[in-house]
Amino acid sequence: MSDQTEPDAELESFDSAADRPEGEIVDAEVLEMEDEAKEKAPSGLIRLALVLAVAGVIGVTALLGFGYNYWNNMQTSLLEMNRIITQADQARNALQQGLDETRQAYEVQKKVIDEQKATLAAQDEKLSSERERLDRQSQEMSASLDAVYERVGHESTAWMAAEAEYLMRVANHRLRLERDVATAIKALQAADARLRDSGDPGWSNVRQTLAEEIAALQGIAQLDRTGLSARLSAMVKRINSLKIIGTEPVRRVVEATAEQPAETTEGKSFKTLLQDGWEGFKSVMVIRHHGKPVTAMLPPEQQFFVYQNLRLQLEAARMSMLRGDRILYTASLETAEQWMNDLFDTEDAAAQAVLSEIAELKTIDISPGLPDISGSLVGLRSRMKQADSGSGAQ
Repeated sequence: MSDQTEPDAELESFDSAADRPEGEIVDAEVLEMEDEAKEKAPSGLIRLALVLAVAGVIGVTALLGFGYNYWNNMQTSLLEMNRIITQADQARNALQQGLDETRQAYEVQKKVIDEQKATLAAQDEKLSSERERLDRQSQEMSASLDAVYERVGHESTAWMAAEAEYLMRVANHRLRLERDVATAIKALQAADARLRDSGDPGWSNVRQTLAEEIAALQGIAQLDRTGLSARLSAMVKRINSLKIIGTEPVRRVVEATAEQPAETTEGKSFKTLLQDGWEGFKSVMVIRHHGKPVTAMLPPEQQFFVYQNLRLQLEAARMSMLRGDRILYTASLETAEQWMNDLFDTEDAAAQAVLSEIAELKTIDISPGLPDISGSLVGLRSRMKQADSGSGAQ
């Protein structure tokens, strides 16, 4: 309908314009053009307003999306930080419980070590008295041998047999009481020399037994107890230089970056400013990933108990080595090695040196098996009894 009415209106206007004079026709055309311009002007403004409104909605939507993304990243980082803090609290509680147990074990071990020290002191005193008694017996035996030598002279071999018997008894005592292999070898060699100098072929069986016992003693590896004690004492002095896990703050390594040309405030967009803010936040919050569980820092008083407990274990190993207690020696070194791996920074050079020293000391046999050297003494006494019974029968 509108399409049909518009041509009709144009025809009517054209007919009326034809009937009008020429001046009126020009005025009518001018008025008609002004009316068309007035109708077109409002529609252009409306279109511009719509374009601006759509652009504003798009910008607000993009800003809200970027803000949500930034907020979501922040929430994820905060949740990760809360999880790490929770793990650290749990590790700190577990470490506190372990330290309490270690403190109790330290008190018990200290009491045991004090008792062992008292026992060692009593044994040292007993050994000293035994050595004094043996020295007196040696002097008395020497005096007796001198008296026998003066009485019977060189014709008889009885005094040489008696001297050999004394030397064999000394060798047995030194080997059994003090595990002194070197002195036992020298005493047996001296006894064999006495029997050899006697010139009596009746001692051949005894001398054969002596040769076998000397060879067995010479096959035993000599243990340097003084050197081992010095090595353990040196390790005890190095305990304070070790680093306990969690007692040193982590240093953040800042990498050098190339200088960037300075940007003006006008040249930065809103997205660039948000990116700079996010980079600044990441530079403040640093998350480190370790191969071991996160541990809390120890206060100084608890660090003292850790160091002291390790020191007591090494002292116990040293004392058990001097006593020849193989079981306690090995157990003390294994406990010290376990504490080193659990409580100390094993990546530190000092800790690695101590662990290497402990591993080497564990391979040393501090109590090698000792042979029985009483066979020669039994054979000598049996031969002397036979000689005494034969001379008595005569």
